[in-house]
Amino acid sequence: MLLLGVGPAWAADKLPEVVTREATGEAAIVGGNVDRATREAKEAALREAVEQVAGVIISAQTLSANSQLISDQVFSHSSGYVRSYQVLSQSQEKGVVKVTVRAEVGTKELDRDLQAVQALVRRLAGRKLVILVQEQTIDDKGVTITSGVAATVLTEAFKRDGWTLVDPSFAAGKVRVASAVALGAVEAKEIGTLSKADYILYGTVAFRDAPADAMLLSGGGQRAAYPLTGDFDFGVFETSAGSQLAKVSGKLRSSVQDMSVQSREESAYNLLRAHSEEIVSPVRKAVLESLRAAEQNGNRLVLEVLGVADFASLQAFTRELPKWSAGVRDMAAPTLSGGRGRMDVTYLGTAAALAEQLEGKSFRGKKIAVTGVSGSTLEVTIGK
Repeated sequence: MLLLGVGPAWAADKLPEVVTREATGEAAIVGGNVDRATREAKEAALREAVEQVAGVIISAQTLSANSQLISDQVFSHSSGYVRSYQVLSQSQEKGVVKVTVRAEVGTKELDRDLQAVQALVRRLAGRKLVILVQEQTIDDKGVTITSGVAATVLTEAFKRDGWTLVDPSFAAGKVRVASAVALGAVEAKEIGTLSKADYILYGTVAFRDAPADAMLLSGGGQRAAYPLTGDFDFGVFETSAGSQLAKVSGKLRSSVQDMSVQSREESAYNLLRAHSEEIVSPVRKAVLESLRAAEQNGNRLVLEVLGVADFASLQAFTRELPKWSAGVRDMAAPTLSGGRGRMDVTYLGTAAALAEQLEGKSFRGKKIAVTGVSGSTLEVTIGK
């Protein structure tokens, strides 16, 4: 994901405290409710004014690259940046209300929140996600067809969102994908170990033929298009602790523009692509909340220690750990098997940051070497 550091139009300390912009918003009149449409059009105009000022603070290219994250975190609260506004014009035509405003937008508050999004983007950078999905399409004769449409669409969507995607081929013959409720902490940790991913999107997508009315049948009674219905059921898991961060589920139904005249597979692709943000947005939100909590309370890391002679030595190593790194907040009871110790550590930072602090330290006169860092797992070896 691109960082919000492409370059401001002005330096933050030279920005005027208030920037004035004119903007227009539109909203459709639904159910004859003109007042509601007017209110929504005004809100859209104010949001457009805020977006214009954001474009003064950071580049349009940066806004485009991070549009969804900025929309979630900043533009959804546009009214909070508007100091005052004046409605310049209001019109109604063909069931649409159009409102034009002149708004005074406070730059300090907006700049502060854009910087906060920049920090979120940096924390997301490099996070690895694996998508494990069981997909099936049931045709009008009850025949079940499997394909990789859902995995393809979701991979495209999350790549656009800036994630590093892990190839799910590691799961072949090792992981059985089922409903998100079937995945527990142990299984999530195992998938994390196999995939080296930080997060898992795990679950099912099911498509079904929608009844074809007369308009969708050719003269010979064959389908002239492939309308589909369906549903999805996913869990979002953080692998180091094996915890479920969120559950994402919903219904799918083809609209006219989603229907393919070629195949069910193409219809499924179009349908899921049209609904992909319904899956991506909750995952993004859950991960960001998890990252914020980790900053305040610490990340759960797995620390593996090789070369310890016995359990007493491992316990002694555990007691030394907080002295080497002030970021260590908590440690679970260690385990030892075959000369390899293992413990869960709560740490204010990443596994890579803890690795830097441990590299070169000495334990009982022996050097500690970092011999592995992957995701939330850190491996150190005590010299002989």
